[in-house]
Amino acid sequence: MNPFSGATWLWRALRGQSVVFAALFALTLLGLSVVRVLQHLLAAAGAPWLLLLILPALIFGFLAKREEEWVPDPLVRKRWSRRLVFGSIAVAIAISFLKPRPAAVSEEVPTNRTPLQHHGPSGK
Repeated sequence: MNPFSGATWLWRALRGQSVVFAALFALTLLGLSVVRVLQHLLAAAGAPWLLLLILPALIFGFLAKREEEWVPDPLVRKRWSRRLVFGSIAVAIAISFLKPRPAAVSEEVPTNRTPLQHHGPSGK
């Protein structure tokens, strides 16, 4: 995730009570970039590169503007957006604690090995 996009989505989710941007932030924080998936789908369909940059912003802007029609109560939007943001942060922290740690690499050097010998040309 681009840190500037993440910060912008977080700000819009918390300040503007936008459920769309809260969902974008939550999904990206959990490892699924919806913007990247949309760009891959457009690229597979043969869309030009400029459309790959502009169309996701237009789609999410359109969804954010229509959000007031779908969820007219601002308190409900505020509650949903904050639950999405803080819930995704809590899930990300829980995943980081529950993820198995890699095994520690032993730094002991075996002493019974023969030293490496160079068998190729000297390169001079």
